[in-house]
Amino acid sequence: PGPPPRAGRQCTSSPTALRRAAMLSARRESLGLAKEHVSQDIRMKWKSAFAAFDLKHTGVIDAEELASVMRSMKMIPKPGEVEAMIASVDHDGDSAVSYEEFEMMMVSGGRQKSHGGLGVGFSHIVERHIRMHDVAKLVSCECTSFVDTFCREHVAEYMDLPHPDEKFEHKPAWYDTYKKFSEEAELTMQNVLVLWGVAAQKNFDADFLENAEDSNLLDGFLKLTDYEPFLARMRAYVQSQQTGMPVMDGDMPIHLPRPMTPHSSHKAQQRLSELDQELASLDSRRNKLLAERRRLIGCEVEPITTTCLKHELEARRWKEDVGLD
Repeated sequence: PGPPPRAGRQCTSSPTALRRAAMLSARRESLGLAKEHVSQDIRMKWKSAFAAFDLKHTGVIDAEELASVMRSMKMIPKPGEVEAMIASVDHDGDSAVSYEEFEMMMVSGGRQKSHGGLGVGFSHIVERHIRMHDVAKLVSCECTSFVDTFCREHVAEYMDLPHPDEKFEHKPAWYDTYKKFSEEAELTMQNVLVLWGVAAQKNFDADFLENAEDSNLLDGFLKLTDYEPFLARMRAYVQSQQTGMPVMDGDMPIHLPRPMTPHSSHKAQQRLSELDQELASLDSRRNKLLAERRRLIGCEVEPITTTCLKHELEARRWKEDVGLD
């Protein structure tokens, strides 16, 4: 047997370690109470984001996974940066972030941001990931609402549109309305992308493109900028008028108002909602007037943004399919 332990070397924690443990326990309790005031919707988004960062499906996020996610978001970490972000929120010292630690980080990060801080650990990266996923859904919602409004306004012009299995001659009026749709769709897409801050001219935010690619949310809208899919959509509205049944199309949600902009302050979110509803009405009217004006002066609206976005998404999927991503 070894010698007895020397005096003063008992297996007890130092006063400093005890104080740190007590402070951590108090901080955990404080953040736990604060977490109870976080909405269920936000906590579900945190859980979804954690799963997206947990690439190895181990229930924790390590430095390798965080670095991989950052690179996919076109964020190039500096040497030691990822490890430092993990260490700053790793309370049990296992060099990884559990879901409990992840939630504590997000709550603490939200507190710091509300006081002008930059966040905690990698909370700012998580928030960017969540924001772009939300933005892709918001853009899709606005675009599909435009489609629904346009189709309802012009469905009477297509009431004699025959079944697709029948042979028929296309009426010039049908194509003229499609051209109006194409022009207004282009202007809608331009306005929406600028509104949500994910595009400038023909350049798109990389994170927005990634979410649009993965979710397929904009595919249905972009497909309608071709004539035949547009006719098929109008045919669905004709059938709805004739049968009294709602439009049945997996790609086509019902008409929705401009979606609510996420914001940590309820009062600010309500005001943003009021502004957004008014802007939606103004944008719709402006797009119609602008498209008509451009037609009258012989300078039609070219589908530049919609075409570029379509090609960008197709190119990204092609690269992924052939292993070039």
